[in-house]
Amino acid sequence: MTIPEIEVNGITLYYENRGQGAPMYVLHGGPGLDHRYFGRSLTELENIRELYYIDFRGHGKSTRAEKKTYTLETFVDDINAMRIKLGHEKIDILGHSMGGYVGLLYSLHYPAHLDRLILVGTHAKHTRIQGYYLPKAIMISINLKYYLKYKKEKTIDKDSFAREMLLKSWSLYVPEKILPEYSDYIRSLRGLDIFFDMQQELEWFDVSEEVFNIIHPTLIIFGENDPFKEGGKLLKGITHSRFSVIPETKHMPFLEDETYFTIVVREFLTGKIL
Repeated sequence: MTIPEIEVNGITLYYENRGQGAPMYVLHGGPGLDHRYFGRSLTELENIRELYYIDFRGHGKSTRAEKKTYTLETFVDDINAMRIKLGHEKIDILGHSMGGYVGLLYSLHYPAHLDRLILVGTHAKHTRIQGYYLPKAIMISINLKYYLKYKKEKTIDKDSFAREMLLKSWSLYVPEKILPEYSDYIRSLRGLDIFFDMQQELEWFDVSEEVFNIIHPTLIIFGENDPFKEGGKLLKGITHSRFSVIPETKHMPFLEDETYFTIVVREFLTGKIL
């Protein structure tokens, strides 16, 4: 285990690394989350890759920074600066949701330094979210609630606002069986202002016209019931890609069916099922 932080681009990135073998950077979703929700779900990969679980700037234990730097492009440059400092000529990336956006941009900006790319619950642009209408109605009611509080109190608690948003939409992404545990995780998060700071950044994300330029072997994984799955099919345009669906799972298949998920990833990385 190395010191779990590194100075890059004027900020400190927090990370944890476990395992042995070629380096794989594990990039979390969000905005507002951190690497902790992966838990130990990727343990079975640690005998074939050294996993680096990274908190993006402004997330988890990494440095808070100026709002204008909370962009996917900046996250990509931070990851590359980290790669250079750690002395990794090439890396694999496993990116979940927003982390997959960063992985896609890394593959386009720094192709010589990426070996393999794994995208989990990621799509080429922010569109075609199935089953979103009920959560959207809930979001509108929460927005109204905080708007009225602001009108009355002339201030707003953005941290509580974002946490309520995440808690009320969480059931769209995870099944009932792990909802209590991951609701506790959401309640443990701090500094959730970034949830609002990056909304437009995510809405503008679009590499649908560039996927044909990605040259790396790419594994695209979705849960069968992931609301982003249909939009994710645009990623099939990546030349050397394969599309895998984990049955009866939602947005976090690595938590819901660790065994199936691990088999799919190991086969992609090694050519062997076990």
